[in-house]
Amino acid sequence: MIYVANHPEKFSSDEQYEVGLKLIKLLIDTCKIKVEAYGLENIPEKDGFYLCANHQEKFDPLAIWYTFPRKIGVILDDKATHRPFIREICLLIKSQKLLRKDIRSTINSNRAITEDLSSGINYMIFPEGGYELEEKSLGEFHAGSFKSPMRAHCPIVPVCIVDSYCIFDNGYKTTKPIQIHYLKPIMPEEYEGLKTQELAMLVKKRIQEVHDLYQK
Repeated sequence: MIYVANHPEKFSSDEQYEVGLKLIKLLIDTCKIKVEAYGLENIPEKDGFYLCANHQEKFDPLAIWYTFPRKIGVILDDKATHRPFIREICLLIKSQKLLRKDIRSTINSNRAITEDLSSGINYMIFPEGGYELEEKSLGEFHAGSFKSPMRAHCPIVPVCIVDSYCIFDNGYKTTKPIQIHYLKPIMPEEYEGLKTQELAMLVKKRIQEVHDLYQK
């Protein structure tokens, strides 16, 4: 992993992604963490869509990669990308870092994300921007997270994550599987005319409806 991450010129983007994905699956299988996916039929056939999920644990991006059938990048706060393993994964798999206190950097990142989406690259993001291990409820979805997909006029796929906060209970020995629910995409014509805050509320509402059904 480290060798491939440090020598990107020797490997294609597909080869780098494959190495990262194999390591993610090895980690999850070795730890015997159960991850179940629902609604895979809702994933758009055409690439260039924006996947928005609620956030319960630092493990969440790995759970999505584990279940996702195609290539997808990730948008993370810069602080998260310096954690061991996540740092290398972000070098192997397409990622965009957000320096939230640096306005110029944020503008440049949003511009790059918009261009990537328009060119057919998929991204996942966690619009809450953080998580609370003791809280099962959804936090505020930040409106700024929706500027890029609105500019790219791409489908937005809401994703509801259930019970990922349990994985560190009793040393990974929780019997609860992590549930990843891929919901029907919100198409550009559905959110046309909405403000970013209104779109953020719409995506949260779709996720909240499923969250309330399964998160006990």
